[in-house]
Amino acid sequence: MSEEKLTNAFQFERAMSRDACYMNDKLIQQHSFLNKIYPYALNTINLVTYCEDHTVSLLSASLEIGRIHKNTEFANRISEISCGLDHEGNLKSYAYDLTTLHKIYKHPQTRFVFEGSKIPHFNQLKSFAIQLHSENKTNGVISWKMALDSEGQAILLTTLMENDNLL
Repeated sequence: MSEEKLTNAFQFERAMSRDACYMNDKLIQQHSFLNKIYPYALNTINLVTYCEDHTVSLLSASLEIGRIHKNTEFANRISEISCGLDHEGNLKSYAYDLTTLHKIYKHPQTRFVFEGSKIPHFNQLKSFAIQLHSENKTNGVISWKMALDSEGQAILLTTLMENDNLL
């Protein structure tokens, strides 16, 4: 029996359930709200926290959203859209296509309109990041990349600390 390769998000989606996303060898069913925005990739919430004098605060937040980008030189590929969030989890009225840096007001494939929407369980995500930063006992900035599962639970995917060298 030959192993079938899943060459793009649409083939993977057909092979699995509609609201399932693949990440780090584990299957994560993302929250239904995030699935409405774009169901073919794991949409993530990025939170940046800042600690000064033992007080941790949320500095910024954004929602990173997948999309299929058509490129004439290469095969279709997944790219991202970034939409800013306020400190309550409300999406800004526009996002940026990170491939073109164009401002967009709705998702190009799903037509989901950003304005007027709010990330569910945002206070839980924010509290989780602040708690983790407090337990880390470090001053400065930490970036937290999280997923929100179908039950509303935060899943920490990666962190980036102020002193991490990206080169």
